[in-house]
Amino acid sequence: MKRMSLKIILPLMIIFLLGGCANSLFVSGDNKPNDKTPIDQQPVATPPVDRQPIVTPEIFDRPIITSQLPDSNVWEHLGKTRSGDCYYSKTIIKKSSDIISVQTYKIVTEDLRKDTIEEVKKSDLAKSKKYQYYEHNIRVDEIDCQKKLYRVTESIDYDDNGNVLNRFTYTNEPWKSIPVLTGQDSLREKFCVVQKQPLKKKKKK
Repeated sequence: MKRMSLKIILPLMIIFLLGGCANSLFVSGDNKPNDKTPIDQQPVATPPVDRQPIVTPEIFDRPIITSQLPDSNVWEHLGKTRSGDCYYSKTIIKKSSDIISVQTYKIVTEDLRKDTIEEVKKSDLAKSKKYQYYEHNIRVDEIDCQKKLYRVTESIDYDDNGNVLNRFTYTNEPWKSIPVLTGQDSLREKFCVVQKQPLKKKKKK
């Protein structure tokens, strides 16, 4: 009897064991392992940091200035210098026997315009923007022909539309030596009358 029961029980146990192994090998779709990371373990996305814009120094896009030649009925060409092309007024005022007053008109170069903008910017930013249109300068010089000295009495800066950018008036300016190869030197040579010394008479032997 015991042998019969063992013969029946053993095959049944084997069947149950094999069935358990099969279930472990074939997992239903509902029992598939979840490969998703739990929400509480997922990395938290940090919001982007608001970056402040980089502040760059104010840069002026300087316009291209088309220079206009002065009225040829009033101004005569004098020559070119490092700071610009110069003209002089045909009306020369004689202050005394040795001193004359001359007006000059200078069409400024791009380098002078740029340097003037930087200089004006130090004290007046708004005015320096207007100097982007700086086109010419008119000044009045007194020249001492005998001593070869000069001094400026007035200087006016203009934009390309003829508007005054700045006006400077000088009183009791000290006299300065006239540098060679300058506009003042050309004016001195052109308008100062050189007084010729009388020839010495030869003594009769």
